[in-house]
Amino acid sequence: MVSGLLLAMLDQTIVGTALPRIVGELGDPHWYVWAFTAYLVPATVLLPVAARLSDRHGRQRVLLAGMALFLAGSLLCAAATSMAVLTAGRAIQGAGAAALEALSFLVVNELSRSGRSGGGQAAISGVMGFSFLVGPLLGGLITDHAGWRWAFLVNVPVGLLAMAALVVALPASFGRTEARETPLDLGGIATLSASVGILLVGINRHQELGSWAEPSTGGAVAAGVLGLGLFLRVERAATAPVIPLRILSGRPSGMLLLGGAFATTGMYACVLLVPRWYQLDQGVSATGSGVRIYPLLIGLLLAVNLGAVAVARRGEVRGPLLVSGAVVLLGAVLFGLLDAGSPGWLPLVAMAVLGIGMGPALSGLQVAIGRAVPPADLGAAMGTLLLGRQVIGVVALAVGQALYDGRVDGHGPAAATGWAVAWVAGAGAAVAALGIAGVRHRLPDPGATGGDAAAAQPSLPARTGS
Repeated sequence: MVSGLLLAMLDQTIVGTALPRIVGELGDPHWYVWAFTAYLVPATVLLPVAARLSDRHGRQRVLLAGMALFLAGSLLCAAATSMAVLTAGRAIQGAGAAALEALSFLVVNELSRSGRSGGGQAAISGVMGFSFLVGPLLGGLITDHAGWRWAFLVNVPVGLLAMAALVVALPASFGRTEARETPLDLGGIATLSASVGILLVGINRHQELGSWAEPSTGGAVAAGVLGLGLFLRVERAATAPVIPLRILSGRPSGMLLLGGAFATTGMYACVLLVPRWYQLDQGVSATGSGVRIYPLLIGLLLAVNLGAVAVARRGEVRGPLLVSGAVVLLGAVLFGLLDAGSPGWLPLVAMAVLGIGMGPALSGLQVAIGRAVPPADLGAAMGTLLLGRQVIGVVALAVGQALYDGRVDGHGPAAATGWAVAWVAGAGAAVAALGIAGVRHRLPDPGATGGDAAAAQPSLPARTGS
């Protein structure tokens, strides 16, 4: 079930390595940022949409549609003769990737709830680890020896095998909880996609222009925030909303979504700032800087299953995840000590500590969400969790860059990098702790109630029309 996630994550790490060569060959370097943004926006805004559509049509069909879109975008990118065409292909890939990411996590969660796949979280961890560790190296090898177009063409055989496996392994009706006669929330889909998309474009444009006074930066962010307000009004009137407001306002689901959105901000700041510091200030090669980020990734992979196991076995969220948040704060303190005279081991240890602290939140909060909502709301809740994590991650990148820019002139690149990572990671952990601390009771075991968490939460009504 994680083959789609492997396809999307491996492509991102491979293409990230190949993109400088692509821009050099196709020209138009101002398209560089847009090649990222074109993928990021649909891959983010369509996460809850894909999850909700799968409630109506079944997980298998939406996953197959996502894989088909992803492969179509890959073929367009491989055939591109200009950056404009490649950017269009990346947008199509992003639309497909939203389904692959949202439904891979969702299906594994559902199989775990039903007792059919106890190793699901371990499989996801393996995919993440393989993609993080192997993807950049594989991207470099492909680009250097086979040509950058193969960075996209390699998706085709992998994707076709994944589609065949999906047809065999997953029933077409799996996950279908909503009748097709239920009105589709077109207004909610449109306002959510437009508002989050505009918000992300504004934040990404700021990284290019460096000013919030431009209509395409600050103006876009303001329009996105207003659009989200309109989205909430639309959802209140919808028969089957794409994001039911009860999962945002209810407890413990709303608290868990808050924690899930902010728990991993340090990861985004590290991946943005630390490799750049190694390259520009320490004179390390691109490959060498990628290897030096491994302590963060290995820490994540070693710890990612701890949160899932703790929540799954005991239904306890506050204890293990507040402890992991405290470990993140320790990593933030270590980063705050970084300056030009620091020993070489300090940032490596700080990254490892951050990874160990954030790993349990990645998996534990997903398991907790699966227990906190009725089965009919699981698709919407999981899509909302992933959406919140992505949007706050993009905000964390912008905040980290702003903190770095405000400190680098007076204190140097090392201290500015440590300062920015420390504050972004620490603030994210603090906000996440507020959410997690609001979960005051153990979560019900779906296996003990026939898989129906709703029985333990009468305050969360089933979705209308299910």
